[in-house]
Amino acid sequence: MRPERIAGRARARREPATPSQSDELARHPPFARLERTGRVRDGRSLVASPVERRLASLRAILMQSDAGIRAQFPEYFLTYYTYLRIIRNPPRIEHVFQKARDMYRYLEAEGKDVLDLGAGFGLEALLVAIYGARRVVATEIDRDMVEVGRYLAERMDPPMTNFESKYGDGIAMQFPSASFDGVMANCVISHVRDLEGFLGEAHRLLRPGGIFFLSDENNSLFLPARPRRRRGWRQMEREPRGPYFAARLAFIGEHFPQITGNELLETARLTRGLVGKDILSAVQEYQASRRVAARPAFLYRDPVDGQYPERELNPYWLMRKFRDAGLKPELLPAFFSRSIENNPRQWVKDVLRFFCSLVPPLSVYVWPIMRLRGRKPVLTPSAGVS
Repeated sequence: MRPERIAGRARARREPATPSQSDELARHPPFARLERTGRVRDGRSLVASPVERRLASLRAILMQSDAGIRAQFPEYFLTYYTYLRIIRNPPRIEHVFQKARDMYRYLEAEGKDVLDLGAGFGLEALLVAIYGARRVVATEIDRDMVEVGRYLAERMDPPMTNFESKYGDGIAMQFPSASFDGVMANCVISHVRDLEGFLGEAHRLLRPGGIFFLSDENNSLFLPARPRRRRGWRQMEREPRGPYFAARLAFIGEHFPQITGNELLETARLTRGLVGKDILSAVQEYQASRRVAARPAFLYRDPVDGQYPERELNPYWLMRKFRDAGLKPELLPAFFSRSIENNPRQWVKDVLRFFCSLVPPLSVYVWPIMRLRGRKPVLTPSAGVS
């Protein structure tokens, strides 16, 4: 797809006008301008490394005006990264760069092949490729996001040759076994329907000694986040227009066209948390006995495809699932960015970083984002098949 068509409509091929310096940039002036390709030290000319130049390219894209971004990307790109406070916000951009660098380090990705499952717009996967992975494959089920990932790679200076953005479910794409040294999943695991199958496929795709890296914001042990998360769940089921409740009404009405209005409402309530054929069986049970016996453990799921709306996960339970899948689990310290702005609360992050690095399990109680990695064992002659 030509870059000028990414936003969904044809446009003249041109570079967007350079925006004027924003107020946000004026408030945060201390960052080095790595896009300069020539510098002088001790009378010798220095050339910025490819890593510096690519980071500068990415920074320049994220520092554009809204109009400049809309000229190149789908509207959701601007909406999403504005929501995350990244657009034209140098400290937040630097936070993203540091976070990806930290992930790159825990993946031990230097000179390695890495797969990103559910990469979104591909920003984190692209940064892992920039920092030095040999090959990064970013998979995503949204075609527009895939196109954005490809476009970002082309816009780097120099363009990326070790980054691929692919359309499809990475777990279902049938990569050959032992294809990657690292597999990463960021903000994905809490939406997965078949967790055991997901981890088992990650194990299959990894080479011996390879690392599966996971991070997710739905850490059940961080109690302050629970009320907000559960309010979101209830919104999905709010009658009569909550997306999940409305979808069950439509699903039941389609398969039971003779059902009365009262029965339709009651069965939609009683089948909360059920999916597909289980809903149909429950409706038949209700018509026969006026009751539904099924009581799913989690009541908030898409009734058609079974997706979870960010369900809570206990990191220690996840570690057991890692072991069951053949991965040796490790709980990682929380990530806190380092001194990217003059913030009076920076000392709090510095203190938390210090103690979480000493005692990584502390992280899951003081920070909403849990981070784990699992290593696939290296086969030895006496170990048999892992």
